[in-house]
Amino acid sequence: MTISENSELILGINEKVNRLIIEFINNFSNRKKIDSDYYLELLFLDNFLETNNIELIEGKEKTQRIIKEKRNQMQEMLKNNKIVDKIKFNFELIEEGLITNEYNLIWNNKLITGGFQVWRKAVTLAIWKNEILNSERLEDLFMYNYRNEFDWITSLEFISNRVKFSQRQCGDRDMIERSYRIKNLLKELPTYNILFKRNTNKIDTDKCIRCGKIFQEDWEHIWICEDNDISIDEIIRESPYNFKKVLANSNQSEELEILRNYNCEFINIIESPSNILLRKSRIWELLRGIYNNKFNDLSKEKKVKDLIKSFGCSRMMRLRNEYGFHNAKKLKG
Repeated sequence: MTISENSELILGINEKVNRLIIEFINNFSNRKKIDSDYYLELLFLDNFLETNNIELIEGKEKTQRIIKEKRNQMQEMLKNNKIVDKIKFNFELIEEGLITNEYNLIWNNKLITGGFQVWRKAVTLAIWKNEILNSERLEDLFMYNYRNEFDWITSLEFISNRVKFSQRQCGDRDMIERSYRIKNLLKELPTYNILFKRNTNKIDTDKCIRCGKIFQEDWEHIWICEDNDISIDEIIRESPYNFKKVLANSNQSEELEILRNYNCEFINIIESPSNILLRKSRIWELLRGIYNNKFNDLSKEKKVKDLIKSFGCSRMMRLRNEYGFHNAKKLKG
């Protein structure tokens, strides 16, 4: 194809592709450019357009209409097998051929074409998944979980405090709550048993100072200590009433009806024996911030599932608020 200088060439580029190229060219942040999944391709096109003094412009309405008509005609032509059989081509995209600068990311002799930040996050996520799955502090949650009883997506959303804050939000309050939930999951809350082993502030005993008995104040003891103002069972049974008040204040009558229908079944699941934490009820799963798949099996409707999850998270928050006060002062230590 021969094209003379200063000619106008009308190309029917997809609007999304055209917008992607223009946004890449007009982006003055190199870091954001590198994060693009099509970094090499867009970098090549940017360099090609600049070198050949080519400018991308929005076509006029009449021109766009002609292009759409031609595109429809070509699609009809491609449906004809006789024509398609005559069109034979062999095209292979060689990514190394698109390189226009000397700085590129290579991993195991393979070129990383773009989305560097996303790629690095994926690597970090894989590393942390390995750390979690092989952690001795969490082996009790995995040892007997061959039936995959836990909803890890919901559990990790709660543990990482994503039920109250989004990934883009951060602050002291979010940091403190996330710190508490992660330490609670690992059973590493700053109990006197933990602080005594660390020799923190010269603590000379690991016994519980609230009940004053011979019991060590470890993670389990803080939930069952006789000196607690309220028991775990009382919190579990009072939570529906508190949650109903929240729904009533926001005039969510439909959600109130759902809560009434599933409240008893929810309590039955919580009070039934855990198949993972032996000789304990499922309440202890909830105490760790773990959400059981049994709750998801109560209904297949998304609205019901979401409400039950909100109900479960509210109970976990209530447990944290009732018992967290005793450890909040020690978190800073």
